[in-house]
Amino acid sequence: MLDKVIGDRFGLIPPISFYGKSHTKENAHELFAVVVDVDYVGKQQLKNLLKQFGNGVQLRPTYLVSSGKGVHLYYFLQEPVQLYRNREEVLAELKEAFIRRLWNDTSSIRPDSPDITGIYQGFRCVGSQSKLGVDFPVKAYKLSENRYTLEDIKASIPSCKVDLAPLYEKPRRKSTVTLEEAKELYPEWYEKRIVQGEPKQKSKKQGGTWVCNEALYEWWKRKITEEVKAGGRYFSIMALCSYGLKCGISEQKIRRDAYAFLDHLESLTEDEDNHFSRADVKDALRALKGDRKRLSTIASREWIEDNTKVTIPANKRNYRKQKDHVKVMNTMKVLKKQLGEEVKEGRPKGSGTAEQTVREWQESHPAGKKADCIRETGLSKPTVYKWWK
Repeated sequence: MLDKVIGDRFGLIPPISFYGKSHTKENAHELFAVVVDVDYVGKQQLKNLLKQFGNGVQLRPTYLVSSGKGVHLYYFLQEPVQLYRNREEVLAELKEAFIRRLWNDTSSIRPDSPDITGIYQGFRCVGSQSKLGVDFPVKAYKLSENRYTLEDIKASIPSCKVDLAPLYEKPRRKSTVTLEEAKELYPEWYEKRIVQGEPKQKSKKQGGTWVCNEALYEWWKRKITEEVKAGGRYFSIMALCSYGLKCGISEQKIRRDAYAFLDHLESLTEDEDNHFSRADVKDALRALKGDRKRLSTIASREWIEDNTKVTIPANKRNYRKQKDHVKVMNTMKVLKKQLGEEVKEGRPKGSGTAEQTVREWQESHPAGKKADCIRETGLSKPTVYKWWK
């Protein structure tokens, strides 16, 4: 198939073998190389990288590929890694640590904008066009005969705390219990899952997600308009997908909203060789078909801040979990009462009726606008926007 991507404008290939004809994550078989993309590489940055490979400061890649405005560093593995599901998270953590090690202020003009790509990521195929066009094909340069283990890669990252032990755990075998046997052994499970057809409930650790208020999705849309910059445009659309699915927004609406941002995101272009096109939006929207566990990670505050450069203040719980924070606050209330201090209990008198007021106003004004509701009810703008349907 390689002859079909030679000269292609956008030909991608991941360092993975697949079962079947489609290169989906579910069909991924073996990982043959760890590939790190370093962008915004100038002449001096390239010299720095080559010097660091030569003196052992950085691990020397098997191949260095010129992608146009950056380089792809290919670290071939001594033995391919079987891509069992229980290994995905560990491999992703190791690769992220490796990217942050290689993408720094000596290797990139923009050291604060590392592209954290997953293990399933495809890269421009050698022989296809680079970002600079048809006259500048993607070229590969062999730097060594070296092939590495994952332990070698970890050892090259100072103070790396990624635990590789799960890579050596045997994957769980599927149950051999038949449905007829399960009906007798687990009658409640059989009634819910088989008879009533309820979906499997996953914990958050297993990749399950909470269904959030649609206001979260609208909040991120405002962030895209107001705060996203050139280096985070692609990832802002990926985050839009994640927030949309967490809020129960239909894929059709998410796609429509994503393309609606195209003109705005293109207007943020700073480099003439790095425009934001419809193809970029389409590629980012592939997140809708990805793994829900990965999407849950994308919606994390840390991931968004790292990749979109949008600052999101942390919840003020002093790093406690919500349930622990509630316990602390309730204990403080009890102590304040014992000391005779005034303690506010629940909502102020008369609160909690704003939702009903907005609902009743909408029912009596089917064609009414938010501005009219704010003016006539006397409620604040945030309150009306919160309860508006």
